[in-house]
Amino acid sequence: MGRPRAFDTDRAVETAAALFANHGYEGTSVDDLVTATGVHRGSLYKVFGSKRSLHLTALRHHLDHEIHPSTAAIATLADPEQALAAAIASYDNGPASGLLLLAAVERAPHDADVAALVAEGIAALEDALRPSHGDAAPQLADTVLGARLRLRAAQPTDPEEH
Repeated sequence: MGRPRAFDTDRAVETAAALFANHGYEGTSVDDLVTATGVHRGSLYKVFGSKRSLHLTALRHHLDHEIHPSTAAIATLADPEQALAAAIASYDNGPASGLLLLAAVERAPHDADVAALVAEGIAALEDALRPSHGDAAPQLADTVLGARLRLRAAQPTDPEEH
């Protein structure tokens, strides 16, 4: 029987998600992941298999623990102004959409698995806005995500931080 895992997998995934959200997939090295998580390279590879697999796991975690709970709350709001304000607030605070957006522009065009997860996240926002905005939900979701992308582009990360 093997030794028990010496690190918290969920915590490592959350840390990796934050790195990927801040620096993107290409901008995050395995050394960055090792340093930030405190998990040895061999252990990361043993548990996740590859950087790509860890990225997919982080994106799945991000959808399950940030995107879906946010969109579920938005879907309960019948008032269009409140629903839109909640969507904007959900996607403008911290890395709540950062990982989704970076995955959409950086990895989805080249990785079908990432593209499927990104599509799931975008569809969740559209579905959340549908009760309050009907057929305009997809366009509003595009507006919310586009505004977040513009906001992110206006606030580049410090290269010294990486």
